[in-house]
Amino acid sequence: MARSRPHRDRDRRPAATLTSDRLRGVRLERIIELDNVRLSVRDWPGFSTPFVCVPDPYRAAPLVDHLASVFAPHRRVLSIEPRLGVAYQVAAADLLDALAQFGFTAPVLLGEGLGCLPALLVATWHPDRVGRLILLDPTCTPPADDTPEARALRDCPPDWSALRSRLSCPVFETTATAPDLVERIEAFLL
Repeated sequence: MARSRPHRDRDRRPAATLTSDRLRGVRLERIIELDNVRLSVRDWPGFSTPFVCVPDPYRAAPLVDHLASVFAPHRRVLSIEPRLGVAYQVAAADLLDALAQFGFTAPVLLGEGLGCLPALLVATWHPDRVGRLILLDPTCTPPADDTPEARALRDCPPDWSALRSRLSCPVFETTATAPDLVERIEAFLL
């Protein structure tokens, strides 16, 4: 006769309930892989509609840390760092793949500086994948080097007005230095 084994879960504690207090200040640093491409992601867990930030790859982006301190854990906040040295169209494809990998269906996209361009392309080309779009200091001024990204911006600059005219989601555009930026973003998200 076979002996019964002791229950393996007897020492396991019940799962902790996730609350806003437990998640406040939690930030995960991770690398995600997308079809042989690796992107750095900072992730502040949260409960409602995701807030996905696309920073300018050529500038420090302390704004996302501030926004995460305001919006997380009410909203999940992610910062997806674009790859350097790729055309902006490729950066948009990377962003779309990252949204799919996380399973986001209609997040709020926030682009900052050159990060506005991939966010705008995703919102224009895939309107069913973006709930709202925030553009902070949108620019398409190419870097002074000869990378594929700089060449794409110089040789094939985006038509901002044509892209904006094709948007179907709500859009908020301003500068990152606006004194009431957080309040204006909160009002836009309501």
